[in-house]
Amino acid sequence: MVNVLLPFEIRYHLRQISFRAAAILFFGLGILAIQGSYGGEEVHKNSPYAITVIVGLLSLCSIFASTIFCANVVLRDTTYKMDAIVFTTAVGRLPYFGVRFFGLFMAVFLLLCLSLLGIAAGSLLLDDGQTGPFRFAYFWQPLLVFGLPNILFSSSLIFCTAMLSQNVRAIYVAGVLLYILYWTASILGNSPLLATSSLKLTEPDPLPFLLDPFGLAALFGEARLWSDWQRNNQLFPLQNVFLLNRLLWTVFAGLLLTVSYRYFSFRLHLPAQTRQKTRQESVNPVRYSPHRVHPQGYTYGWKTFKSQLKLEIISLVKHIPFMVMLLLWIFLFAIELKDTLFSGSYGIRSYPSTGVIIDELRAMRLAMLLIIFYAAELLGRERAASMQELIYSTPVFTSSLWGAKCVTLGVLVAILVSANIGIGIVVQLSNGYFTVELPTYLTLYYYSGLPLFLFAILAIFIQTIIPNKYLGMLLSMLVAFCIVFSRRLGIEHYLLRYATVPELTYSYLNGFGHYAKAFNGYMLYWGSFAVVLSLLTVGLWQNGQYSTGWQRVKSIGSQWGISSAYVGAAAVLLWLFTSSSIYYDTNVIGNYKSTAAKLDWQLRYEQQFKPFSRHPQPIIRAVKTDIALYPKAGKYTVKGSYRLKNESAEPITKIWVGIDPEVTASRLSIPGAKETRNTEFNQHWFLLNKPLGPGSEITLQFSMEVIRSGFVPFNSEHAVVENGTYIELEKYVPFLGYNSRFETDDARARKKSGLPTQSIPGPADNRYHLIDLETTVSTEPDQYVVTVGDLQKSWIADQRRYFHYKTTVPINFMFALSSARYTIKKEIYKGIELSICYQDGQIFNIASMMQAMKDALHYCKSNFSHYPLKHFTLAEIPQYKGAATAYPGLIFSAERINFLSDFRDTDKINYGYAIVAHEVSHQWWANKLAPVNGPGDGLLTESLAKYTEAMVVEKTFGKMLLRNYLQADNRLYFSMRNTDGKELPLDQATDQPFVYYQKGGLVLYAIKETLGEEKFNRALQRLIEKHAYPGTKATPDDLIHELKQDATASQARRIDDWLRKVIVYSLKVTVVSCESLVNGQFRLTLRVNMDKTEQGSNKSLLPDDEIDVALFDRKPADWDQQLKPVYLQKHQFSKAETLLTITVTKKPQSVAIDPYGYLLDENQSDNTQEIRFGK
Repeated sequence: MVNVLLPFEIRYHLRQISFRAAAILFFGLGILAIQGSYGGEEVHKNSPYAITVIVGLLSLCSIFASTIFCANVVLRDTTYKMDAIVFTTAVGRLPYFGVRFFGLFMAVFLLLCLSLLGIAAGSLLLDDGQTGPFRFAYFWQPLLVFGLPNILFSSSLIFCTAMLSQNVRAIYVAGVLLYILYWTASILGNSPLLATSSLKLTEPDPLPFLLDPFGLAALFGEARLWSDWQRNNQLFPLQNVFLLNRLLWTVFAGLLLTVSYRYFSFRLHLPAQTRQKTRQESVNPVRYSPHRVHPQGYTYGWKTFKSQLKLEIISLVKHIPFMVMLLLWIFLFAIELKDTLFSGSYGIRSYPSTGVIIDELRAMRLAMLLIIFYAAELLGRERAASMQELIYSTPVFTSSLWGAKCVTLGVLVAILVSANIGIGIVVQLSNGYFTVELPTYLTLYYYSGLPLFLFAILAIFIQTIIPNKYLGMLLSMLVAFCIVFSRRLGIEHYLLRYATVPELTYSYLNGFGHYAKAFNGYMLYWGSFAVVLSLLTVGLWQNGQYSTGWQRVKSIGSQWGISSAYVGAAAVLLWLFTSSSIYYDTNVIGNYKSTAAKLDWQLRYEQQFKPFSRHPQPIIRAVKTDIALYPKAGKYTVKGSYRLKNESAEPITKIWVGIDPEVTASRLSIPGAKETRNTEFNQHWFLLNKPLGPGSEITLQFSMEVIRSGFVPFNSEHAVVENGTYIELEKYVPFLGYNSRFETDDARARKKSGLPTQSIPGPADNRYHLIDLETTVSTEPDQYVVTVGDLQKSWIADQRRYFHYKTTVPINFMFALSSARYTIKKEIYKGIELSICYQDGQIFNIASMMQAMKDALHYCKSNFSHYPLKHFTLAEIPQYKGAATAYPGLIFSAERINFLSDFRDTDKINYGYAIVAHEVSHQWWANKLAPVNGPGDGLLTESLAKYTEAMVVEKTFGKMLLRNYLQADNRLYFSMRNTDGKELPLDQATDQPFVYYQKGGLVLYAIKETLGEEKFNRALQRLIEKHAYPGTKATPDDLIHELKQDATASQARRIDDWLRKVIVYSLKVTVVSCESLVNGQFRLTLRVNMDKTEQGSNKSLLPDDEIDVALFDRKPADWDQQLKPVYLQKHQFSKAETLLTITVTKKPQSVAIDPYGYLLDENQSDNTQEIRFGK
């Protein structure tokens, strides 16, 4: 019998229009997915790693298909009242159960197979340079180890729910549960697919890898350290925690099927018959009196709307599946909020302030899935209950029915937003934070709820025009996918992205800022469009009177009244007005360019102007500006002048000046010069009436206006906001000659355009070109301006506040500014005025940041050279990307990481303190000592700043606490090094931050440990003496030369290894024996295994290293920051395995090689071992 039933079941699935639509969708998803990038630029798009990731992600999409197929096909007997017939046939319980499940499983599995065909077809559309060899195993292995178990589990859970509940809404909840299980495991496992993923301080916990039913957490966790070669050639192995994961969830799927088979009912449920006692009663006749009914007018429509709304809301919330779904929602967002607040980058905890919380809770994209499910249920409720004809035979208005269902979905959105608000308040109170800002929370109904409500209107429209409920759900899901991933699909302009707005970020300095005005504009634009959709929905409503789609289209006019026509006309006019206004603000004033257009602009700029980059141009020697900020209007103006000097050896006849594309309007002039321009690229050439001879000077006058409204793409370095303006002005004032900042590093586009894969740098200029800066800035009367230079005076005139700044020593061409309603804390430290400008009330970390400024200044002045200024300022700016930026005498520090992070736990590193120390050190490493621009310049700025940061932390908190800091950088280095192409050595790296930040700090600290702090710092002193102004700029070779001055031959080789090569270690210590001696001493024999590998060649090098070996009198689990070693000594290692014998007077309980973790070792867990003495 099964051999007849199973083919019939599969054919039944294949005949469904929802399956055919899903088949096309999954095939298309395969084609699209292979176009993406997985694992870095050097990873082939058809690599086994990329295909594995795609299969894993598409198996998540199959949950939606499983849900629809199960609701549509598995429950068809109950839906169409055929269960009474089916249960009386000869079909047994087991064949019925098995056929239904395997039909569902095979239908969903076939979709995934079709997506693999799409991947194969899509790979044929790629360029040869983007793909590797085609291997059939690259497809079937991920399908078997990811796709098959994932579909088995998801189908089992959804099928089990269907068989036990016989309830469509319970099936939807099961589908949501599967997504929530995945998201929860992704959050706990720090999946790189999440926008909230961060750089974790601790080693990955294997538990989330086990708890992820789809195996993606294990994939990303175990493959995070894979090289490009491994990702291009190696299949993901079925072993370790991943094998356990697959076994766990496959067994669990089997248990679900067993339980559902054991308890599902294979019989017809009849309503219970109750006997009613017949009563004899006398009934007085009532004379019939007709009542006049008026089924028209607003009063009647309002009453029917209220009545229908009450029924719809009850049908939504008064069911167990809805309550279960709501609890799952609360669970997911509580986990996400907890993880984000208390396990951020580097393990940093945030204070659970209202602003931080709503910034995390604002995005609610999972709600779109719920809207799709409930929109389909609400619109199909009458048909499912066979009440459609009865309801539509009444004189109820179609608009009342539509309005009730629409408002019900709005209630659903409001419930979800309210749940998020409740989660936020509970998290605050449970963590002892009692400043609950309810008005701020209420903004979520607008900023989160309104876009979702607009999507609900669209979902109702789709369900109205599609007669098949499940096909409508699939189409709604496709539309939701296009909305969420529209940018990746090439739909970038927000005028084309339904109910989507530019990114909003909440800041205590600025709230949602004037970017909220853009939100208002887009909501007005899409809201008016939604009104038109609503009128179309009412006109096309499936009321049973018109059966075909064409009849419904022709009947639209009869469904509308005169008021509908007026509303529609007003909505269209409003839509046209807002669209033209937004287009003008975005495209005309904001000079909007799509990604493709911007890339084309960059390529043509380089092609057209790079050949002239070697033509001599004068040097800027002095800058004078008059800046007017208008924070409320989101704009500023600059009037200024440059004093230009010809420092070349030949006369200059033509001066070339460029303007940044983000500048709205500008004017330039040079006295007596004739100007020509290129308007497309905003390039200007001034032909001098008299050549500018060597050593001669000339003045360039300029003025410019910049409008940074909320409709302009946000740039955190160029933000003019109501409170907390921050502008890195040196990037937006006129520049001379060719600007390499406009070049693109897109290797594929460069190759297609005939440009070198990597831009060829211009001639290296090793001379300092310092400037004198004088600026006057005006702003709102209640704001304070911070910028580079000494404040000369401040005054108020004409309802504006003015600040006059002037530098007392020449500076590099760097002059950012901020303007905000600051509270200022000042202290005098050794003749230097220290200031912190911050938002009132954010006092949590002020004291530690002030101390960091003092400690860093003291260390740098004592060990490197003097500090040339009499002031140092730290200014808070709104929370955008990045942590802090240093300028001469000034640090701009982001709000959240430094001012709103919780560093009260003294057993953990105060990263706010460390960040400030890092930025203070840039007064020496970038400002006083500047590198020659080119390969390895990050070593002389960020690496030296990371070293200084580590030393200040060590002096303040001790080496054991610093150990955690160094080990965190070690883990981050190995996590990031395989995502950015071929790794370059420190003396060559340019665009690889993990090299000159994480690795650079570790390597320089290791050299310090090798040479000793005194010798290392003396080398840095000499470097500054020789290469600070007025000397020539430094190169990596100059640093290496100075470090080798006091080094032995062995140490010099190690310096070359660490700075000129890519070297990693693999260390392991094992206790061979340990014994107590009769004289009270303790003797240990240790085996140390060491592998030293040069990356690139992947060859093992012969060790020649001195490495610390330490003994401690505590077990590793009991180590803290006060721990001191009972033995610490460097040992020479010159072979792969070394035996050491150590005798100490105090009983050790643990041993460690490289105890402070500064050597680059991928697995540092085997660098320590507990010592157990026999009794």
